[in-house]
Amino acid sequence: MTTPIIHEKVMITEEMRYRERLCKYAQTHGVTKAARRYHTNRQFVYRQLQKYDGTVQSLALKSRRPHSHRNQHTEDELVLIRRMYHRNGKYGLAETYVRCRAKGYTRSFGSMCRQIRKRGYQAKPAVKRRSYVKHVREDGQYPGDKVQIDIKYVPTQCVRFPTYGCRYYQITAIDEYSRSRVLKIVREKSTYETAKFLQTLEESFGFKIRCIQVDNGREFANDDDITDKISAFMRVCLEKGYELKRTRPYSPWQNGKVERSHREDEKIFYHGQIFYSERELVTKVGKHQRRWNKTAKKVLNFRSPNQVVTEFFAL
Repeated sequence: MTTPIIHEKVMITEEMRYRERLCKYAQTHGVTKAARRYHTNRQFVYRQLQKYDGTVQSLALKSRRPHSHRNQHTEDELVLIRRMYHRNGKYGLAETYVRCRAKGYTRSFGSMCRQIRKRGYQAKPAVKRRSYVKHVREDGQYPGDKVQIDIKYVPTQCVRFPTYGCRYYQITAIDEYSRSRVLKIVREKSTYETAKFLQTLEESFGFKIRCIQVDNGREFANDDDITDKISAFMRVCLEKGYELKRTRPYSPWQNGKVERSHREDEKIFYHGQIFYSERELVTKVGKHQRRWNKTAKKVLNFRSPNQVVTEFFAL
């Protein structure tokens, strides 16, 4: 009694059907007539007959992927990528690539990213939702040409000291051209604090500012339906000679660079962080700001914001 051959579940393709018809015709009329009828050579017919066991699954196409390649990554390179990604991956793939290059890695950025995805070092990104309104981007053309400003909550789970009902906020300013950032921790979300922040912003950046872009939050501008008076923040813009640009309501993607930087703050800084005093909070945020401005980014051609600013003014 013969034991039946059990095949793995494979998808039956037209190519497999064609080979099955070829084998059946060759078994009935011979290899030469089958080769003539199906416009192929006899060697091909012999190979298919050798695989054919009476089921179409036996004629499934095998993978043509090579078992090895002379240019494939070595084990030392994979260990280097894994170690550098584990240490610097939260700051982005560009920073990981720069660190690998400093350790002697000679391959391209895309090759490194492909290995990170293939080896499962990086989680799959979430599906991006497309905006329902077309938005034309207007990026800054030089440092200070356009600066985005926004404010975010400091997560309450990070604060482990008595606040007596107060909330802490982080005001963020990011230069569109260089991605350089200035951060400040404040106790209230108001035009008073944002106006004070704006007073010293040029000094903090180290270059002149032409345009400021903000959303329609009450910490930046007054509601036109309630009052026609300008806010303290807008008054400082007028005094400094800045052009003030406000985004469209319910359109956070128009302030995308500062919104994205807040998401990165949540991931690489606030996640798992604990502050035991206000002084520690302010100190660590300042350290995080300096680390951000020294981190290489792909959008800046693997340069840091500090390098971009320095190179621009050195020309």
